[in-house]
Amino acid sequence: MESLVKVDKKIIFCFPYKKGAGGVNMMFMRLASYLSKQKYDVALVDYIDGDMAKNKDKNVDLIPYFDDNEVLIPTNSILIFQTMTPWSLYPSLKIQDSTHIFFITTLPANFYPVLPGVLRNIMYEGGIIAKLFWSTLLLNEYKKSKKFLKFIEVKNSHALLDLDIVCNLMKSLDTKIDNPKLLPLFSQDVEENEFLKKDIKDSNILNFGWVGRLADFKINILNHTMQNAFEYANSEKERINFVVVGDGEYSDQLFAEESEYFSIAKISYVKPSELNHFMLTLDMLFAMGTTALDGAKLGVPTVRLDYSYSQIPKNYKYKFFHEVRGYSMGERIESSCFANGLHDFEDLINIFNQDEKQLSELGFDFYKSHHSIDSSSNLLLNYIQESSLRWSDLIDNNLMNSLFYDVWKKIRSK
Repeated sequence: MESLVKVDKKIIFCFPYKKGAGGVNMMFMRLASYLSKQKYDVALVDYIDGDMAKNKDKNVDLIPYFDDNEVLIPTNSILIFQTMTPWSLYPSLKIQDSTHIFFITTLPANFYPVLPGVLRNIMYEGGIIAKLFWSTLLLNEYKKSKKFLKFIEVKNSHALLDLDIVCNLMKSLDTKIDNPKLLPLFSQDVEENEFLKKDIKDSNILNFGWVGRLADFKINILNHTMQNAFEYANSEKERINFVVVGDGEYSDQLFAEESEYFSIAKISYVKPSELNHFMLTLDMLFAMGTTALDGAKLGVPTVRLDYSYSQIPKNYKYKFFHEVRGYSMGERIESSCFANGLHDFEDLINIFNQDEKQLSELGFDFYKSHHSIDSSSNLLLNYIQESSLRWSDLIDNNLMNSLFYDVWKKIRSK
């Protein structure tokens, strides 16, 4: 383990979220848990019934968030957010001017001003339609997002998960990020490849799985994968059981076709404490974000999926976890930054059948080399030590308000 840097402030991870488990909650929970075990003073901001609140370690403080009551952030704190447009930051928070602020960008869309309603998902792609609105109706918000990005970069108060996000931000916001601070996603550290310790299975059924929220940018790639698995199982007469763990607003759009050779099992939720046990029941995991790391750290052969708000093109190719470059745990498929994979679905099965042990070892070794929570936590601590952004800086630079969204909120409230 690397020696960790000293921080004399309370480290607070803020992500109040009502919709169950997700990648950001998991990332913040794990960072908080790890740092608290290293004797740092750590807290989480969440709804009382939120996923982080229910699953946090007992040594991690909870600051309850309420939509209709003021939430006081302690003095002498470093407040860490998932990046979002600054006028969207949680309105109930009462933050002292001197509080240090740090942002972690998990998706390029974290910076995108979008229209509420049906156009939201299209605009999250950062394509032609988004740029049309950014040059007209949302021009002020677009300029403010660019200013916000440049400002937090100058203040050394911004980390990004991977180089794909950097590339997409520079293209969509027509800006430069000269020296990005990368914070590779991570899962818990492990010593042994647990997948290779399993008993040799005697079943002729391949057990595949997905773990993750059924969200707007995830449902299309999941359905595409399940469709491919369905077609392969029927054409090759090879039995596949596909287990989907997760819930969300797009649950009713999940691929549901079954056959003699292809079955689907649906599980709404698996507790974080039971996730390892579940994943070790799989032969192959299809995932993105922290979930892909969860599988790879156990040695479960893992296909790292990419994401799209639209239908997946037929020429999409898959990547195994160890084939990913630039730390990305999910790339937007339509982006000009996107690097397609190497394999069609049949290739994945053939490679697994030829040598699942080697496939397991490649993923496990890649995880240990590039996605250790030790190194990522130390990176974060160094980054926040170098940060000079305070809450008052955001206010003084007129970054916290948006006339368009203020008007929209008033219309909605009537």
